[in-house]
Formats: sequence, structure tokens, C-alpha cells
Amino acid sequence: EKDVVVFSGSKNAAHYQLYMNRVAARPHEWWTNRLAGPKKIARYRAAMAKANEVILTVAVCNGKGNKIEEFDVLGSQRLWELRDAFYFPSDWMFDGPTRTSSACFFIDGVFYVDRRRENHVDYAAGLIEWIQETQPPEESMLRSDEAKSMNLRFRDLQNIPFGQKCIYIHQGDLEKNFYFTGMRLLNSHDDCPFREAYPILTFMRRWIKRKCYACVQKYAIWVVVDSPRCPYNPSYWCSDCLQHFFKEESGEWIGPLDYKIFPYLHEG
Repeated sequence: EKDVVVFSGSKNAAHYQLYMNRVAARPHEWWTNRLAGPKKIARYRAAMAKANEVILTVAVCNGKGNKIEEFDVLGSQRLWELRDAFYFPSDWMFDGPTRTSSACFFIDGVFYVDRRRENHVDYAAGLIEWIQETQPPEESMLRSDEAKSMNLRFRDLQNIPFGQKCIYIHQGDLEKNFYFTGMRLLNSHDDCPFREAYPILTFMRRWIKRKCYACVQKYAIWVVVDSPRCPYNPSYWCSDCLQHFFKEESGEWIGPLDYKIFPYLHEG
């Protein structure tokens, strides 16, 4: 029958590693070659050498302490530029895109809030109040009772806590740990001389993606939650099987419509 789907192979659906990105090569060289074009690179290298620019290395880790991303960021860049370079699947799956306007950093006892959008939520306000209520002043992790803006440049931070845990808060209550692991003067010959390339992604873990639970052939691009017609919750579907299993020939969705469908990127 048209709507009969066998799920026997779903639990054994193979995973695969996503495509290789530019980190697979030498990132600084990759960006230099991409942005150079007909430009005279020597002129840009000379300009960056005169600027005495500093490069900070920032490593982002998951809850287990494993590094998932790493960036080279200029000391002259603003904090929100690093925030915009971060990539987390939770920002783009389920209802994540509705909350991307709000985020904050916690660096060396100070909160830095992204205030670029009018509809942003100040996560720091409630956290500062909670810390003040639960920690005595002599043991408080706060160095400032007021949050600052992410518009600040890295070079203007009072202190950069190398090797100490810093926190990125997004999506309301999700936390990611990141660390400043190094600092060096920009080498205009080895490092990319184009400011627009930074922050440069120098490392990213390989992500895995599920195959469709129905056909076990194509890679899933949709995730279905709370569907009574599917034995797995959540379940993962390619576009063809989703249409085949959840829609009538007329194109109408099959009821009851008490399930939710979201885009699926890969495992988080």
C-alpha cells in the first residue's frame, strides 16, 4: 500500500561524515588565495605588518571538554564578530532561529551582552542577580555588577584569562565553554593579510548525519516529533519519504496534525 513503510532498518541506519570544509586545508592560506584575486598582496601584507595586529586563538569545547571549533581572531575585532562566527546546530534546528538575536559572553567575571538587535533578551541581568543572591561577595565569581556590550574590542578587555574557562550563553539556557589558548603578533607572510577573513576558523569537528528512517538510502533532512504513526520519536526523514508517508495524494497533510516537523542538519 502507498503509506506502508518498513522501519526494520532504522535503528541500524548508517551515519556518514559531512563534507570536508576549508579547515581541511591551511585556513590562512585558503583565505588569502580566495580574497587576493587581482589585488597586490604585497601591499596588504605591508599594511598589516605596520598595524602591529595581534591574533588571539579561541577554542570552543562541548560539555565533555572536547574541542569542537577553534578560531583565530584579531585583537582589533569586536566580541560580537566572534559570536557571529560560532556555529552550533541548536541555532538552526527546531525553533532555534527564533532566539538567535540574544546571547552573552562571560569572560573573567564580566558579562558581555549582544545588544545589536532591539528584540534581544539580556540573559546577564537574571544571572547577575542570581549570583549575587547565592554567593557571598568575598566568594563571588563576578568582577562587575553590570553587564557590558559585545561591541567592545578584544584589545580593550581589562584582562584576557588565558587557559581559564569562559562561557558563551545562547538559546536561553545553553552554555558552551571556550578558552583563550594563545596570542601572537600577526605574521604578514604566514597569516592571512585580509581583515575581512577574520575570525578564521582553524578547526571544526566532523559532524555526522542520519539516513532516512524509512528508506535507509537517502540522508535525512527533516525531523518529525510526536508522530503517533511512527514507532520512533523523534524520527528522521528524507524529502521523498516525508511526502510519501505524511501527505495525501492531493498534497494535504494526513491527520491528526498533532506532530511537529523541523529541518534537520546533523547530529549535535
